[in-house]
Amino acid sequence: MKRIIIICLLCTAILCACQPTPEVDAVKQKDTNVLIDTVIKEEEERIDIQKQAGEAVSTPTPVKEQVPERFQCDFTTNDGSKIEGDVRIRVLTDGVFPMLRVERRSVTDAERLTLAQRLLHTENLYIYQDVLDRRSVEDMIRGLMDEPTFEQYRKDYGMSTATEEDYEEFITYRREQRAYWQEYFRNMPEDGSAMPFQKWDGAAPTGETTFLHIVTESEGRTNIGFQPNIIVFRDGSSRVMAYTEPQSDRKKNADAFGFNLTGKPGVERIEPEDYDVIHDGATVAPRAAADAVLPIFDGIVDLCVDDIYWSNNADTDGDGAGVVGTYGYLVRLTPIYDGSATPYINVHGIHPDRDEIESEYAPEWDYESVIAAVSTEGRLLSLSWYGTSKVTETIAESTPLLPFDEIMRLFEQQMNRQLYGSGSKVSVTGVKLGLFRIREKNSMETGLMVPAWIFGGTYYGADGDHRELSPLCVINAIDGSIIDAHKGY
Repeated sequence: MKRIIIICLLCTAILCACQPTPEVDAVKQKDTNVLIDTVIKEEEERIDIQKQAGEAVSTPTPVKEQVPERFQCDFTTNDGSKIEGDVRIRVLTDGVFPMLRVERRSVTDAERLTLAQRLLHTENLYIYQDVLDRRSVEDMIRGLMDEPTFEQYRKDYGMSTATEEDYEEFITYRREQRAYWQEYFRNMPEDGSAMPFQKWDGAAPTGETTFLHIVTESEGRTNIGFQPNIIVFRDGSSRVMAYTEPQSDRKKNADAFGFNLTGKPGVERIEPEDYDVIHDGATVAPRAAADAVLPIFDGIVDLCVDDIYWSNNADTDGDGAGVVGTYGYLVRLTPIYDGSATPYINVHGIHPDRDEIESEYAPEWDYESVIAAVSTEGRLLSLSWYGTSKVTETIAESTPLLPFDEIMRLFEQQMNRQLYGSGSKVSVTGVKLGLFRIREKNSMETGLMVPAWIFGGTYYGADGDHRELSPLCVINAIDGSIIDAHKGY
């Protein structure tokens, strides 16, 4: 039986002596080269020791045997915030964690096309366009023929810092658009009937077009919301692709984003040991819901189940707040790298410091995941695929991990810093140890996959504020540094 470690509340004198100044930010840009050197050196030393002892070179003890089964805490921060939790620790590997170098990757046209064909169950797909009459197209062409001067471009288009090169790119794009619509107009039927849609070859949108609607019919005037369709986003977008089945009733809108709002009434996380148990209100088990999603990505990305929730489509604000139209399963999938999984992270890793990146524009690079809504009968309702990465180098096949006692100390220290002055309560709802991407200094295109402790929790503020924190805290399992998931380091 593994030991269960409990954080005990230390006396005030000891706490005051060891706690950091709350105003000092614990998150700093790491020198990833130092981290790499540390991992490589320890791995080399471990191998040398085994060789000198005449032993066969073997991997270290599996991570699951290095940590306790459960995380338990019950303590109060220096200024009175309450932290408590009693949850199972989920280790996202059966062996040891590697250190990997990764970089952003673009999805290929063939991959996009394959996914769309699997989702829409046909090989023939088309780019949907709003049906336009001849007069509307004429007006569009006329507007594109009126080209602004460089000064007008900077003033009227809100581009005060634009260069001559930016202006030339803008004018080139307008002329390409004008040529497209002139050709479109020449081919329009004189009788005003609908133009057939262009067949889609899997290409992402370009230019100023941010997304495309992909449909199964070559023509038609049916509202896009009432037919099966896929949205394909251009490279660099936070989402790669999204699918939604036809929606004829707004109350039953089953967009995966709505189901993914898990901090609301009626939503519950399902424990992995219950994946074969049919939930009340459903006719299939959670595992069947996951099986409705996983095969779609076969041969494109290696995914595994991170979490499954019993959820609903209720909004959390606005006129529809709290109004449930339909229930179903929310399935969260994350990628596997060299046998180790990454946890689901519900934030963007897209906020570099201005002094680190020369350009003010930094392309989004989400932590890769797929979220999907599946009906109570096991039918895929919708899904969204976020972020893409590829491994370019295995830096180390195994990484050293700080003792769990040290991680617990760092967690308590960070809670003192993070909740300073809030007078709040936090309930720790999940603890995972898995691979986490940290970006390399001065780069938004490359990063390192390192083992990290990811804590999730529910925040109860003194002012009545109640929200899910995913993540609550992320700690680098190698060196104990605090990671800001928003900044990506």
